[in-house]
Amino acid sequence: MRKIVVSEFVTLDGVMEAPGTETSLGIRGGWSFKFWDEAATKYKHDELFGTDALLFGRDTYQIFADVWPSMIDAQGFADRMNSLPKYVVSTMLKVVEWNNSRLITDHILEQVSALKQLPGQDIKKAFQVHCC
Repeated sequence: MRKIVVSEFVTLDGVMEAPGTETSLGIRGGWSFKFWDEAATKYKHDELFGTDALLFGRDTYQIFADVWPSMIDAQGFADRMNSLPKYVVSTMLKVVEWNNSRLITDHILEQVSALKQLPGQDIKKAFQVHCC
């Protein structure tokens, strides 16, 4: 059975904010970039390439869908993010347009449970904290 893997950016004193500076979207963050190094890059690379599906809530999906389709990088993060199946849990969204996206609007526990039963690698829960 596949696992759902959640990875968060959090400081030792408990601050959880977006890793980037998505201020145009009304999100504070950016504190983690000044600590980014080769080890962090390898960790995120291994994490992403160790999964074969992404699970989103509405807010995070909309943020990622706004950014990732136009991203280009040498490490292959963008190609991987854009090619993976994406499952979006939302009762508010009616359409999901990012490549390989599927909307889950009802029977959420059953549908996510069914995803876990499928063969394959783990499912990455994409998580973005919207702070104060």
